[in-house]
Amino acid sequence: MTLNINITIIEDQIDELEKLQIELTKWSKDFDFSIHMDSYFSGETYFSSHQNHISDIFFLDIQLEEMNGLEIARKLRAENYNGTILFLTSFREYVFEGYQVHALNYLLKPVQQSTLYPCMNEIAKQMLGNYYIFRNKQDIIQIPYHKILAFSSNLHYVDILTVSQIFYQYTTLNSIIKHLPEEFIRVHRSYIVNMSHIHKITKNTIVLSNNTKVQIGRQYLNNVRTAFSDYSIRFDNW
Repeated sequence: MTLNINITIIEDQIDELEKLQIELTKWSKDFDFSIHMDSYFSGETYFSSHQNHISDIFFLDIQLEEMNGLEIARKLRAENYNGTILFLTSFREYVFEGYQVHALNYLLKPVQQSTLYPCMNEIAKQMLGNYYIFRNKQDIIQIPYHKILAFSSNLHYVDILTVSQIFYQYTTLNSIIKHLPEEFIRVHRSYIVNMSHIHKITKNTIVLSNNTKVQIGRQYLNNVRTAFSDYSIRFDNW
């Protein structure tokens, strides 16, 4: 599954810019996403070359010469940009000003994985929505997660078993599981199942809603039983 993300960074400190670019590149590789980054040292330079703001994410340094990050954000919103804005700052007090322009978050410099990754994961989740994006050479199809029963590995391909048909994709389970909602769980080195479609678990066998049987790998058994038990009673205390 591939998600393409366009990112614009406006940062006038070259060391901070390079650090952020490195961390974003690491994140994209860790989660198998594709990103394109453009960078500028000032808001004036950016606006002089762009009339349409097509980036999915803006990283804005708050403390810039002349037009600062907040002013850039206000101008973007005034020009109907509805995407994600993240502020870069060395001072925590600026976070409250970010609410004025509906910024997602602020990141203290130098940017660390521990703060950057959760932000990027949340953005990616919102962009992916409630669908699995199936791609092959001919088609791009949105498959609602609630219709997927399981993913199973088949040599260099993954079979995507849905309530009505099976799709075949050239990918790996390790790549897929990084992006799935929490109701999906690895039950075998060759299987990921949707817990909402588990009819029952008997010993080390899962029976899915269409009566397909899936064996639970020995190393996954305790985790699967605990996760399914927690999933089954998740509404009991509401």
